[in-house]
Amino acid sequence: MSTEPDGYASTSVKPGTDREGDVPIGHRLAQWRKRRGIAASDLARSSGLAEQLVIDVEAGRDWVDRHSVLCSLAGGLHLDPLDLTGQPYAPHGEQHATVRAAAWHLRRHLFHSGPHTPAEQQRGRTGLLSAAEEVRDAQAIGDEHALALALPMLLVAADDSVSSEDVDRPEAVAVRNLAYAAAAGLLRRLGYRDLAWSLLNRARPAADDGQVVEAEEVRLLTSMGMPAAAADRAEQHFAAARSVALLCAAAFAHASAGQRLPAEHLLDEADRCASGAEEAAEVTVARASSAMQFGAWEQVLEQQEAAATMPPARRADLLQLAAGAWARRGQINRAFDLLMAAEKAAALYIRLDPLARELLHALRARARDADSARELERMAGRFGVK
Repeated sequence: MSTEPDGYASTSVKPGTDREGDVPIGHRLAQWRKRRGIAASDLARSSGLAEQLVIDVEAGRDWVDRHSVLCSLAGGLHLDPLDLTGQPYAPHGEQHATVRAAAWHLRRHLFHSGPHTPAEQQRGRTGLLSAAEEVRDAQAIGDEHALALALPMLLVAADDSVSSEDVDRPEAVAVRNLAYAAAAGLLRRLGYRDLAWSLLNRARPAADDGQVVEAEEVRLLTSMGMPAAAADRAEQHFAAARSVALLCAAAFAHASAGQRLPAEHLLDEADRCASGAEEAAEVTVARASSAMQFGAWEQVLEQQEAAATMPPARRADLLQLAAGAWARRGQINRAFDLLMAAEKAAALYIRLDPLARELLHALRARARDADSARELERMAGRFGVK
């Protein structure tokens, strides 16, 4: 196996294949840049990043741990960020295969025009609310597998309930919004963004539903590398209401666009509006995520202790961010412990996160003791990363 000048071993992985999740973002960045015939200095200018950062990321001396940097690199090459993360990842294990197969079921639901079979139907208020609770629980604990299994049935039940006389219509529409937003969120995390967008377009937001559709729309636009457009869309939605979910999504969009002051103002407002542990956890994670975009590692770590009392999904988010901050401070073993704790809190949710996988690559390259190296290799096996 030969070694390229960039510092990466030559492999058979090429842009557009189904095994790109096995390699760091820098590897794909170098391949795309060379295919486009663009010098590192030109990419630095077009992306607004330092040339040395581009060179170091490609050579494996640095890594991408900020959504803002990922979007800037993708934008500089006129790519979707997915082209650099390698999503959707090839299935690794039965649960991952089930979750990825959910994309087919959700697409089938989106374009299904005929009557539903009795097995697909779940009528009545009790059944509808029970299915909705299953989805909420799966979201809270970060169980992507349970979410993938529950969503198809809830979507059918929610669509049917909107025209049913057995269910209160405003309540049914709010549940339908939850179903479509949750499905779009799962597809966004998997990398099926066009399908996610189609689901959001079908959803019809209702008053007092927590702006779940609007918030997911802002998250989706941000993930597509359009944070400025996402922030603008949030402003349009603010004319109707200012939910904690939308405020947090808008704050992250502003932070990803490099707009620190608006992000902080929105987070302060979300803090004042937060009611209950779930919303408080969402604000804390949004604050840490926004700080991460500006390399404010200390601000990220200030939020770390709150992870202990959070729902599993938000705890996993915060622990992953803290792991990244400790890695930036050179505390590789501490970063590994936190990434492992994040995986324990919400296993598949973290394993499918592109920046968690990128951090895993970085930690493997920087482990100095044999025990840590072995544990990181075991973790890589669980992630499906070679």
